[in-house]
Amino acid sequence: MTFGEKLQKLRKEAGMSQEELAARLDVSRQAVSKRERDSGYPETEKIVRMGKLFHVTMDYLLNEDTPDSPGTAPAGPAQAAGTPVPEVPACPVSRETEEGFLLYQKRKLRKIALAAGGMSGSLALSFTFTDMAQLLFMLIWIAAAVLLLSVRLGGDPYRRLRQGPLQLDESARAYLDAACTEMTGRLQALTLTGAALTAAGLLFCPLLFPPEAGAANLLALSAGMVMAGAGIFLCIYAGGLLRACRLLLPNEEFCRK
Repeated sequence: MTFGEKLQKLRKEAGMSQEELAARLDVSRQAVSKRERDSGYPETEKIVRMGKLFHVTMDYLLNEDTPDSPGTAPAGPAQAAGTPVPEVPACPVSRETEEGFLLYQKRKLRKIALAAGGMSGSLALSFTFTDMAQLLFMLIWIAAAVLLLSVRLGGDPYRRLRQGPLQLDESARAYLDAACTEMTGRLQALTLTGAALTAAGLLFCPLLFPPEAGAANLLALSAGMVMAGAGIFLCIYAGGLLRACRLLLPNEEFCRK
């Protein structure tokens, strides 16, 4: 088998998509696809990573004369000695991977937050008994469903980062110290603000006027749903980014140890 055929076989046996393998190797999906089509060999460092990732030797990957029937692929020293397969090594993380992961999280969380906040805030329209308001209500819910479906179908190319441990290089650690640490305080404040808006919208606004107040009560209820929608947006978006930063921060401590 050629190098590309072996790479594709090992990737599929490991249950990885091209996007996931690309994230593990700090390359683009197009680069993985190119290697699987035998359009040249990757750098030596990438081949070493592939060997560690799939528990095979560089000779197995590069030698096209190596047999590839089940059970005949070259085994590492631990496997040859009959000992258990070693644990998967820490996943190397560069600054580019770190920035890509946070950008992916921002885009994903923005869609989820818009969908959830929009659905909640649109409930304010249910207190307006007009055809136009009901039509707008349905359009918002359809748009929210489309956003959530796009997130679901988009996959997660950075799944490996959640399975740790991670190993950050120098540029990634510098970026983490400069960006994520500073971002954490703002995200905490935004998350608390979102929780306060949600609580005020759902618990305080309905108590402003009694039901007998008529239009004033309906206006307060509508305003409360809008506030709750804004609060839910902040909680999901800021809270999700906070979790993403904290995913990287503990691994920074791991790397320094």
